[in-house]
Amino acid sequence: MPETSFPLRVLNEEIVACRKCPRLVRHREKVAREKRRAYREWTYWGKPVPGFGDAHAQLLILGLAPAAHGANRTGRMFTGDRSGDFLYAALHKAGFANQPTSLDRDDGWHLRGAYISANMPLRTAGKQAPA
Repeated sequence: MPETSFPLRVLNEEIVACRKCPRLVRHREKVAREKRRAYREWTYWGKPVPGFGDAHAQLLILGLAPAAHGANRTGRMFTGDRSGDFLYAALHKAGFANQPTSLDRDDGWHLRGAYISANMPLRTAGKQAPA
């Protein structure tokens, strides 16, 4: 598995600890508490979702936050939803991934030459961008 560079590790730790957008924090934590019936036995991630993949990637894929019952549940962008099923199969077919499916962040799935991250809300002059 490609190693994550030190700066990316630090950035991802900061992302996971971030609480700067109170509305988003409330939403993701509420979803993680209330859960969807199909996932009621899951322990939801319920935190900001860090990027993952090859630190020297030539392909960058951005997902949208907050991915309520996908990434918010699994802790990995696109994992656990239909868009991820399609994307991960395509990445595997194109040689960027070691397997065609991913169910959770500890399933051994990894990328070569690609990196996936979330598109985060913008902030301008200390004010949150309109939703």
